[in-house]
Amino acid sequence: MLKSSKISKGSFFEISSIAWPMAANAVLLRSVGIVDLLLVASLGEISVAAFGIAGAIMAFIIGIQGAIANGTQLVVSRAVGAGDKLNVGAETTSGWVANLGFSLLAIVALYFGIEPLIHLISHNDHVAVEAVSYVKISLILLAFSSASHVFVSYFNACKKTKIPFYGFILEIPVNVICSVVLIYGLWGMPKLGLAGAAWGSVIAIVIRFTYLAYRMKQEQRIGRVAGLGKFSRRSLKIHLDEVIPIVANFVVLLTGQLVLQALFAQLSVSSYAAITLILPWIQIGSLFVNSWAQSSTIIVSQSLGQKNYAVIPDFVLESKLVATAMSLLMVLGFYLFSLSLPYLYGNLSAETIAALAMIAPCYIFIPIFRTNNMFCGNMIRAMGESYLIVRINIITLLCISIPLCALLIYLGAPLFMVFGIIIFDEMLKFYFFQRTLTNKLNKYRAMNANSDPVSLGCGQPGS
Repeated sequence: MLKSSKISKGSFFEISSIAWPMAANAVLLRSVGIVDLLLVASLGEISVAAFGIAGAIMAFIIGIQGAIANGTQLVVSRAVGAGDKLNVGAETTSGWVANLGFSLLAIVALYFGIEPLIHLISHNDHVAVEAVSYVKISLILLAFSSASHVFVSYFNACKKTKIPFYGFILEIPVNVICSVVLIYGLWGMPKLGLAGAAWGSVIAIVIRFTYLAYRMKQEQRIGRVAGLGKFSRRSLKIHLDEVIPIVANFVVLLTGQLVLQALFAQLSVSSYAAITLILPWIQIGSLFVNSWAQSSTIIVSQSLGQKNYAVIPDFVLESKLVATAMSLLMVLGFYLFSLSLPYLYGNLSAETIAALAMIAPCYIFIPIFRTNNMFCGNMIRAMGESYLIVRINIITLLCISIPLCALLIYLGAPLFMVFGIIIFDEMLKFYFFQRTLTNKLNKYRAMNANSDPVSLGCGQPGS
């Protein structure tokens, strides 16, 4: 079992200093989509529908960019830990090659295939035309987003998470101002409607990219990184070994999420509305724990780069203690949130309010299991066992939870049982994630006790 009774003040403040800008970035990133939707809403149902379709496609591609960048962050963190400035630059370059390579393929595929794809999704010609226009403009965004993701990975790996945060602070007001001006044709600019929102996002990401590129140039000028532009097949192979299972896991989780939402849509209107209202709040709560876990993986990855395996077990247990405390705070927060729902959504029907009350026990206690799984999953990835995470998610989510959910809906099971599939899935993963992380930490302890450089499945942590 993973047990720790205390966390050192040093560890807490070190992780916190890395985590809070990452959490703020995640919240700001989610808020951008909400702001864009609010701006587009005044254009009418056609534009909102087109934005929903186009936005989902772009979010999927950008999500894969983020998954690739996550792998880059782990590899660069190890190079930073090893103190090899040339390797830091080489690994960052490999990150660009991997990310931009995928993005280029996505841009070409979308440019030639977006029209038939959107017409397949929507049978309304007006919606399809606006959605196609939005996606084609946003192809420019994909190129700058890809490069920016790698910049962010580098700065995160160096524990300089405030720099990407400042980039978001710069990007968001530019996005809002440019979108408003171009959507509504203010200050003599053309009135572009939904296309104006796309151009606003493009202009904003270019500004953020320019800022991050400038900060990267500063890093290179003062000698904190070298070897940028140097590329090797070996470095790319290390990257792909790290990236492929992370991307696969993202696709598995997204597929599971979409299938579950499609299954929930078969419920009554009031039941589906209740689930739709709750899911975004569950996701927002997860952002903070995920930022804490990712911050901890940066420190673990740097320790792997230093081959300092002895400090890892105690550090992981200390960090997990805080994650557990966060889960308990989230349980309390969701409980208080459940009490406020009748007032927060006072215009809902009595049936929807009753449905919200019925699923409350499920979403209140989800953090206890999800926080553990999120923390363990991030740590296991940092230790080089990403394929295990994919395997666990495929078995528990795709092979067990989703078929069971479909069966419960077919049998007309009560709503709390159907929605309870989400917490059931987390409970299934709980044991496997816990056991895998425990085994990894025991190997590090044994390695330290024996002073035997046994392979721990971490790829090449010193590279």
